This record gives sequence, structure tokens and C-alpha cells, in this order.
Amino acid sequence: MADKDPTLERIGINAVEAIFLNEFSWLFREQAVSDYGVDAQVEVVENNEPTGKLIALQIKTGASYFRPRGSDFVFYGELRHLDYWSRHSLPVFLVLHDPDKRLTLWQKVERRLANVTDKGWSILVPAGNVLNASAKTFIADGVASDDESIRRFNMAFDLDTMEMLNDREVYFEVNEWVNKSLRFRDVGVYFDEPGKDEPDFMIRMWVAALTLHEFMSKTFPWLDYDHMDTDEAISGEVEVHTLQVRVNDIGKSYLRVEDYFKDGPPDPPEDEPGFSHNLRNLSRLISIQLVGDFELLQYMLDAFPFFGVRAHKLNVRFAL
Repeated sequence: MADKDPTLERIGINAVEAIFLNEFSWLFREQAVSDYGVDAQVEVVENNEPTGKLIALQIKTGASYFRPRGSDFVFYGELRHLDYWSRHSLPVFLVLHDPDKRLTLWQKVERRLANVTDKGWSILVPAGNVLNASAKTFIADGVASDDESIRRFNMAFDLDTMEMLNDREVYFEVNEWVNKSLRFRDVGVYFDEPGKDEPDFMIRMWVAALTLHEFMSKTFPWLDYDHMDTDEAISGEVEVHTLQVRVNDIGKSYLRVEDYFKDGPPDPPEDEPGFSHNLRNLSRLISIQLVGDFELLQYMLDAFPFFGVRAHKLNVRFAL
């Protein structure tokens, strides 16, 4: 078996560093090279300013790491690696680099994406996950590219808008450019009545969808809507759809969960029996027979001082 090329690891790290510097314009900091930990950290840069947001990278170089599965690839690793990366304080991304094909792919390491066995683990690396500028948002936000991760991220991203629209009378004007591939562009939001001179605010976006329903279900899964009207604009190039929208059960449930995260459990209703009342009911049910065991009596007094234990010969009853 041929010895491993000692320069291969360095080639991969240099190639990945060049991508982050040239295409992402992020800071790249190589770590002490180790097969166990992480090879580098990158820091997200916005508006030419470092943000302090760090991402950990594990870089694997060579064609042997590109094991095909259908049109994608599978990475196989040891359980100690998965355990370490899953517990890491930073989001960890696996980066595969094939210097011969000049191909560099990425995948976020998450246990839920891994197939774990007694012997090791594997994770699918989609062929579409090319490490270039198109991956910038995923990596900056620590998000994998699977549908579940994207849905989770989008719901969190839309939280402020959900809160703004919840329990209000809201109308959308959705612009559909009928001859464009990115058909749906920009949404005007109107409170209380549609068709005002100016929207209360705009949601800027360009989305590829074949139908209005596909656009709404893909972009606003937390809204239900009623289609009110469609007008033409810009010489028939644009159809303006007027919708009445409302936060649906998905959105309201998400808002309730967020309220719990922020505020903790809700207070009990004022008419709900309190702790003292519940203990009083409990005291009516509990009776312990002691057969000359005064050590147990002392234990009960020490363990339950709030009950006020009273003894009647050999019968001990909890009472407040």
C-alpha cells in the first residue's frame, strides 16, 4: 500500500483557506493540525468588520474521502470524532477537498444527520454543497443544507415578523413577474386595510415558485391566506395578488414555544388551588402505622417539618 502523501493535508488546508479568504472575505485561522480535533477556525466578517462569530472546520483531503452514494458522497468516521464535534462549543463543519478534481464540499456535523453504528458513523455530503460564495449564508448561520435545518432556520428568522402580524388584520400585495424564473418579488404588508397609498412595510425577496400557493407555503408556512384580487401592472408583466393573511396554528404554536423559552412556564390561574391546599388534601389521605418505631417518627418530623406531624399513640397522621 502506497504511503500517504505528506503534502496532501497541507494542500487541502491551503485550498480551503483560499476559498474563505477570496470568496467569503472571512478570517481563516489554522489550528494545530490534528486528526482528532479541528483543523481551522473561520471568523465571519460583515461590512469589513470581524463579528466575533467563529466556525470550526475539520478538513479532509484526498479522493479517498469522496465515497459515492448515488449522486452524493458519504463520509465515514470514528465515533470519538462525532462525540467530540457534537459537543464542541462552536458549530463544526466537515470540509472535503479533492485536489485532482479541484472539488471542495461541505456538510455541518450534527448527530441527527449521522448514521451511527457500533463500529462508527457516516454522514451524507450532498454533491451540491460546493464550498463557494453560495454556501456563505449556511455556514455563517451554522445551518446544514437539509430541508429540516432550513425550515428550522427560516422559522427562527421570521420570528419578529410573526410577532408583528399576530392577532392583527393584515393584507399582502404579492408581486408576480410572470415571465421571470424568480417570479415572486417583494411583498407589501398593509395593516387594517389593503390598497393604501404606501404599504406599512415591505418584505424584500426574490423567490422561484410556479404558483402563488407554492410561494406562500414555501415562504410563509406560518400563515394562512385568502386570495382577494389580482391586478396587472407594468404592461402585463406583473400580476399583483392581494391576500388577507393570518398567523396559523403553526405560527401560533411557534410563538407560544418562544414565549416559554423567554419567560418560562406561565403562572397558574388565580383560582387554581395552591401548594398549601394540595398538601392539606394529601394529608387527609396519608396515614402511617408505627409499631414503637420512634426513629421513624423523628425522621418524619425532620423530613416534613411543613406538615406538622402529630402522634396519637401508634398512629401518625400528616396534618397542617
